[in-house]
Amino acid sequence: MALERVDGDGSGARPKLGLAFAARHAETLLVLLVLGVALVIGLATAADYGLSTDEFNTDDYGPKALAWYTSAFADRSQFETVEEYLWMYGPWFQMLIAAVRPLELASPITVRHAMTFLFGLAGLAAVVPMARLTVGCWAGLTALALCLLTGFLYGNLFFAPIDVPFLFAMSWSTLSIVLMVRREVPSWRLTLATGLVTGLAIATRSGGVITHAYLVGGMSLCALEALLRHGRAGYGQLRQIALHTLLVILVAWLTAIALWPWLQTGHPLIQFLEAYRHFAMLDTSFEFQNWGRRTFTDNVPAWYIPGQLLARLPEGFLALLLLGMAVWIGAAGSWTRATLGALRRSGVLGLRPVAAELAGSRAVLVVSVAAFGPIGVLILQGSTLYDGVRHVLFVIPMLAIVAARGFTSLLPFLRRLPIVPAALGVAHTAVIAVTLVILHPLEYIAMNSLAGGVAGAYGRFDLDYWNMAVPEALRRLEDRIDAEGRFAGDPPRVLVCLGWREQLAGVMFRRNWIAETDPHKADYLIATERWPCADGTTAVLVDEVTRFGRPFAHIYANRRGLGE
Repeated sequence: MALERVDGDGSGARPKLGLAFAARHAETLLVLLVLGVALVIGLATAADYGLSTDEFNTDDYGPKALAWYTSAFADRSQFETVEEYLWMYGPWFQMLIAAVRPLELASPITVRHAMTFLFGLAGLAAVVPMARLTVGCWAGLTALALCLLTGFLYGNLFFAPIDVPFLFAMSWSTLSIVLMVRREVPSWRLTLATGLVTGLAIATRSGGVITHAYLVGGMSLCALEALLRHGRAGYGQLRQIALHTLLVILVAWLTAIALWPWLQTGHPLIQFLEAYRHFAMLDTSFEFQNWGRRTFTDNVPAWYIPGQLLARLPEGFLALLLLGMAVWIGAAGSWTRATLGALRRSGVLGLRPVAAELAGSRAVLVVSVAAFGPIGVLILQGSTLYDGVRHVLFVIPMLAIVAARGFTSLLPFLRRLPIVPAALGVAHTAVIAVTLVILHPLEYIAMNSLAGGVAGAYGRFDLDYWNMAVPEALRRLEDRIDAEGRFAGDPPRVLVCLGWREQLAGVMFRRNWIAETDPHKADYLIATERWPCADGTTAVLVDEVTRFGRPFAHIYANRRGLGE
């Protein structure tokens, strides 16, 4: 929460107009530079990533969902032949990929990863105006940099096929709502845009409905401000606010129904509630490590999400986040004390000034709720959670805005002694960047020093759950087989341990190999951290993919791979 005045530089003192303009101009140029560099690096490296386990089924889902529309709603294959319950996710992004792939701009896998990255980067770009509007100058650049330096977030931008489109939709939905609530009465164009993007969020994952809470809460504070300013004369404005709010919700649901075939197969509300309940308490139970403790997906502790963020966010991000939370909590505490004091002195009539302050802080409150509200909801409803915190990937940009508030609160002190903090910031950024380069294409397994780094977290956390070590293992195996000069006329049989998707792994082969599913018939086996399928066989370890001395993929030779 934050009940505070936000000045031009976020430091609490309004600079001269010329300096403020120069600072904003400099920040804009740096933001464009950062986005440009990230764009070039992302597109240049998109081919380095293999298919994550969920991309196999979304690759199947996209064309079949597209066929639902192109067949005039006659082709029901998306409900009958795809992996069970996949239809309870909205398929718009998967359909988009299915529509672009025939252009043959690159290999199908590269096209998917490039498009996922582009939408992910666009989602992160939304934090820049959001942070500027709710925190101040330099907050946008800070929030963007923190997001891109978070390995867990950056890595997932390429291969989380549902979580990244959801991040995109949620980021732009929140920005659009912030823009709406900053005005006394929003424009019709902005209202329509907000309805479209919030509908897109709902049509990506059922949890997108939480944007309605952001909207109604923010617009209610708009109504409160109108009453405080105009009294009964503001009733007309209240009707306008209510009308715009209802129109957003109407457009959102029309958009969601249009883009999500599951909602079209029955009563949309009933269909939606079924999807929401299904994913809230997903019937999936398996064991994994969480801070070295045995944890089950359907019985995670209440501290699971905060604990994972504590381990996966970079140290600087965490420090600024805690500082930003302290600043906003301090502002909320001051407002609470002022409210109680006014109530004691003047009763209910004395609450007018503090109510006006609350209403005036509505944009900041929307971002605060977007940062912490979804986490609180998941904790309270005891949701099934696993794979790190990828299910709440979309809140990390919001947390970065809170962290940016922590940074701007330090600016008055940093200006007095700029060299030391600047050197520390550059050094910290350089260490993170070097770490991500070393981890590539496993950036998403990055862990901070609180968790012991990657080496110390190994075996104590669920790290390479997407099996991103597989593509590097395949390239190593290619080099090995090419150097040996064998299998020229009879291609090897290779088993890639991917858990129920071994028969599909051949799409990642760049050689004329045969995808095997039986470990005893395979000439080579590639075992992964989550799926050690070579255990219990006579296969011999011949190579490993390691990061910081820890193996994330093992290459085993068997049968003809051993020269038998």
